[in-house]
Amino acid sequence: MQRNLKVASFFAGIGGFDLGFENVGMEVVFQCEINKFGQKILRQHWPNVPLFPDITKLNIKDIPEEAELWCGGFPCQDLSVANQGKRKGLEGERSGLFYEFTKLVKKRKPKWLVLENVPGLLNSHEGEDFKCVLQELDKLGYGVSWRILDAKYFGTPQRRRRVYIVASLGSLSSAEVLFERGAIKVASKSGIGEKHPNASSARGKDKNANIFSIQHAGIGRKPSAGPQAKGYRNDGETYTLDSRGSSDAVCKTTTSFRVRKAAGLSEGLDGNRYRAIGNAVNVSVVEWIGKRIKEVESLN
Repeated sequence: MQRNLKVASFFAGIGGFDLGFENVGMEVVFQCEINKFGQKILRQHWPNVPLFPDITKLNIKDIPEEAELWCGGFPCQDLSVANQGKRKGLEGERSGLFYEFTKLVKKRKPKWLVLENVPGLLNSHEGEDFKCVLQELDKLGYGVSWRILDAKYFGTPQRRRRVYIVASLGSLSSAEVLFERGAIKVASKSGIGEKHPNASSARGKDKNANIFSIQHAGIGRKPSAGPQAKGYRNDGETYTLDSRGSSDAVCKTTTSFRVRKAAGLSEGLDGNRYRAIGNAVNVSVVEWIGKRIKEVESLN
């Protein structure tokens, strides 16, 4: 009989981890998120879950002892390659909150940790930042595994590569979660290979849609560069949606240009939506990880 794992969600955002783990039968019992827009979303969908605003002010007693799985997408701004020339790494004020998280981990030692961040974590400061992450978790007694997973292979029509770190206390069960046994088919070149979506059949429908995804070249450029089109897609996938709204969905014939006009929302609210979606954790990927953790739990 499988136990109903309890989840403590840090840097919760709009609840991507929370929803994904709930969808596979886990229970969210704690949330921490400092962004006020994110807090509104969390309170709407998890009204009975204790919500704390600031990880730096948390007391270990605030976190339910029954929470055996702690998760979080700690801030990526200081690690992302989008911040060209401005990557402060784990020394940055935002991404450095990882250490506030591990201070709490040290006091409680939950059985599972699941973390998410941009792939830039792996090469920030020539790999030294990721080395610090591994060493920190190793010192706390965790077996650590990591893997870059792309949302487009999980039934989501968006190219979104993120590094997922799974740590299991006192064992390497984390490897059983992130990696399959036996041979894995590897594509010989970019764009070639089998895709096995595990969420829905939406991708097949999207390929026939009349919606284009326009990627602007403004990322990391001066405002004077303007919104020059970098390229477009209409193949069932969109470019990675980021927190600055650099990828605009444009309807071919029936809708006004740009998401802001099409949605009929104010600039301020649309900015909140862009940031929330751009920083969000993909639910389908979390579901896959959650199912794998439950499988490992059932064998122990």
